[in-house]
Amino acid sequence: MISWTVVALVLITAFANLVGGLIVVRKKWSARSLNYLMAFSAGFLLTIAILDLIPEGLDDASGNAVFILFGFLTVFAFQRILTTHFHFGYETHKEKLSQKTAGLGAFLGMGIHSFFDGVSIVAGFEVSGALGFLVFTAVLLHKIPDGLTISSIILAAFDDRKKAFIASAVLALSTILGGGIVWIVSHTGIAPEGVSESFARMGLSFSAGVFLYVAATDLLPVVNQSENRRIGLFVLLGVIVFYFASSLIGIVGLE
Repeated sequence: MISWTVVALVLITAFANLVGGLIVVRKKWSARSLNYLMAFSAGFLLTIAILDLIPEGLDDASGNAVFILFGFLTVFAFQRILTTHFHFGYETHKEKLSQKTAGLGAFLGMGIHSFFDGVSIVAGFEVSGALGFLVFTAVLLHKIPDGLTISSIILAAFDDRKKAFIASAVLALSTILGGGIVWIVSHTGIAPEGVSESFARMGLSFSAGVFLYVAATDLLPVVNQSENRRIGLFVLLGVIVFYFASSLIGIVGLE
């Protein structure tokens, strides 16, 4: 996989954050449509974390399991300990965000999350083109909801549409920064020979923990709380699409 293609894919996922921010600033999606998207993302994220990221990250390096836990706990710490209020989707209870520190805490947590989105994509391509494309797809699926989430939280906290859009732009820049750091370490000779792949596998393990947390605690609760039974089918659809994408990648020779 040529480097400029990887750069382009990271930029595409970052742009999706901006799209989510623009949707909040300019128009709203229906709650049902957003819930379907989050359910689909949950199924895809869980599947790629369990079937691809974890096996690849632990390949000949079982000690990397600690990075899975570290990734899970890192997002947990930023979103649940340092933040007083956080969830995916449109923020509808403005009174819960009366303190601006809550909005800033959510912003910090999602910034860390976005940083490791970029890490995940580039680390995936360092292992194989097939895995890289799957990680890119998984990240892209939740990037618009990310932009929707942070923009709606900041809009509710500060009542400022400009700040809401800037928040989504910062998430986009965080994604680019995360991918850029992994690329620099892997391609500029900073790391000794053989260290690049080890670093990539540690990144994949950490990303698996992040994906598991996002899917299990941010996305699936939305599915479980919904009275719409069809939303559960979109979780299964995410799993099916993962298998389809994985098979298609193998067919076209990216393995």
